[in-house]
Parts: sequence; structure tokens; C-alpha cells
Amino acid sequence: PCKGCRAVCCPAVALLLLVACAMKPRDDRPKVPRNLSRPSKRSRPSGGRNASITDGLQKHLTQNDGGWKVIAGFKVPRRYELGNYERNVKFSKPSQLAAFSRIKGRPDSYSIGGNPPVYTEPKPGASLVEGFAEYKEPVDDSTLDSVTDAVKAKYPKLLPEFKGFVSYRNNLNKILATPYLRNDYQILVQRTQEGWTRLDIVKTPDPVDERSRRFMYMGRRFEDICTPSSSTEAADEKNREHCVVMRIKLGEHEMLVGAEIDAISAPADAKDASGKGPEYVELKTSALIESSRQQNSFERYKLLKFWIQSFLVGVPIIKCGFRKGEILHKIETFKTLKIPSMVRGKGVWNGNVCLNFANQLLSCIKHKCSDPTKVYKISFGAPWDRVSICEKLS
Repeated sequence: PCKGCRAVCCPAVALLLLVACAMKPRDDRPKVPRNLSRPSKRSRPSGGRNASITDGLQKHLTQNDGGWKVIAGFKVPRRYELGNYERNVKFSKPSQLAAFSRIKGRPDSYSIGGNPPVYTEPKPGASLVEGFAEYKEPVDDSTLDSVTDAVKAKYPKLLPEFKGFVSYRNNLNKILATPYLRNDYQILVQRTQEGWTRLDIVKTPDPVDERSRRFMYMGRRFEDICTPSSSTEAADEKNREHCVVMRIKLGEHEMLVGAEIDAISAPADAKDASGKGPEYVELKTSALIESSRQQNSFERYKLLKFWIQSFLVGVPIIKCGFRKGEILHKIETFKTLKIPSMVRGKGVWNGNVCLNFANQLLSCIKHKCSDPTKVYKISFGAPWDRVSICEKLS
């Protein structure tokens, strides 16, 4: 050290070091030896990460879900793997086999045939929460028997010879959206003695919080103001659901799909100048888009759901009511077949990915769920990397 500055510098340096040590944050956490900070490869479960996921789901289902055993898992592609599913897959144009209608909570209201109400363009400014305080959600007692009964009434020989799937559209909506949406679901599966496979909805409780109930009600309210009923119509009849049964073919799988139809573009017997009849209309609501972030969210999530739901059963028109708060702001029309081109090149979703994934998952279900004496269930949930196929324990 420099002898000339020892007497002046050393006390100053010592003081600075003392202040720095006092200001340094202390780490009171116990020190963990490096070799204990993470398990070694030898200590990890055999089979790696996939085995631990399956084991955990197996334990959960067996203990907490009425006794189910995981028998297979179908891998959900990660984002960088979606390109493997972009090839074209055959999808036949839906053809209507039958129609039926019913009122929730009233089994005696079931009726074969009938037409949906006619769509009427509402004026902006309508309240979408009018009547919310008095509204009570009816009990949903619908079953797949409504679909099969409608088919048997018109084509009594079809089901005994049918080897495909019979389902409500809601199940297929979930399956097709799996590569892009992280929404958990469960679907019951059973092979019938006749050889066709039924996909039954696992019903979930309606939300109990007021905010969720208000959002659900706004969608129903929009449907009501788009399909004004006759003043002489009974109150119960205004809640009647009109459904169709469509026959489709996705890849190698034939399906009979039941779906509720919200409205029809004109009276059933109307014809336009070219002789074309009325078309089915799907009614949707969404928050008004006021930023680029909201636009991206609408294209990534809402348009995907709109397209899947309408494309599957051949509904060509979607009327979306955009709301600002709880007030209807405007109505916009979407053509179902043009929606994929609206998002092409934006990296949000690809319709072929949805169709290819569904085709391959249905093949797996058909192969694994083949015993007509057993009940199966497919489940999708966290950690979102596979659809699990489970067998009910006897």
C-alpha cells in the first residue's frame, strides 16, 4: 500500500465497507446442499414425466371420481407440433336426417319435426339484462335418447346397421378445440350391442356467482330479441328448443350429431329469386372490440368457437351481437365458411388442425372403447398434454 495515503484512506475505506455490509440484504433461508436441490435421475419415477402424469391422474380418478382406471392416453400436440396436423382431411357436407323439439324440464314436451323461429334483426340499444332478476334457469334433463328417438322415427333400420358415433354437437366442439383451448372436459363413451358408439355429455353445475349468470343470461336474452314470438304463444313454448340430427363424415368416421338450431333466416316455405330456401342461423354475443388486443382475442378464441360449432352441422350464417356493457351496440354477420380465411396467416388457429386431431382421437376412442359391457370416459385437463381414456371400475 502507498505509505503516503495510509493514514487518510484506510479509515474511509473501512467505513464504506461497514456501511455496505449493513445494507446488504440477508438471506435467512436455510442453505440446501447442491446435491439435494433437485432429485437425481435415479430418484425420479421410472418412465419419466409422462409416467408420473398418468400415475397422478390414475390416483385422482380412482380415489375421487367414482372409480375410474386410466387405460390409454392420447397426446395433445404442442404449439410447435401443430404443423403435423395441417394436411387436409375429408369432411362431408352435413345432411339433415331428422328434427325434434323439446322444453327443458318437461319430458312430455318432446316432439318430432318442427322448425326453428324466424330471425328478426333487432335494433341496437336493447338491454341484454332485462328480466334477469326474474329469470330461473330450467333444469336440463336432455339425454342422447332424444337424438336416437328422432332417427328411429324416420329411419328405423339405420341404427341397427350403423357403426359410427352418435353424439350431441357439444362433445365434438370440445374435441375439435382441444389443440388450441385449455378448457377441461369429460365425455362418457359406450359401445352399444348394435355396434355404434354413443358419446354422452357429462353435465356440469351451472355457475352460482351473479357475474357468470349475467353473462349467460345476456346470450339468452339476445336470442329472445332476435326471435320475437307471437303474443298468443304460451310462455313455456317460448322456451322450446329446436334441434336437428345431422349425418356427417369426418375422415374415416361417420357420425349422427344432434344440435340445437337458434333460428332460421326466413319462414320455412319461403323461396328467394333463385328458388333457394331459408338457411339456419347461429346467434352469438361478444364484448365490443375496442382495441387491437381485444381483436386478437376475438380472432383467437371466439372465432374458433363460432367456426367449429357452425361448421360441424352446416349452419352457414352467424349473427353476433356486440355489446357495450350490458347494452346491444351492433350486430355483425359472419359467413361460416369464410371465417378460416379471416384468420389465415395470423398464427392463431387452423381448421385443418382441429379436424385432423379429432379424426385421430376418434380412431383411438373407437379402438380402446370397444367392449359393450363397459363404460368409458375421456378426460382432458391440467397439465393439458394428453386426453386420458378411462374405464369405469366394476
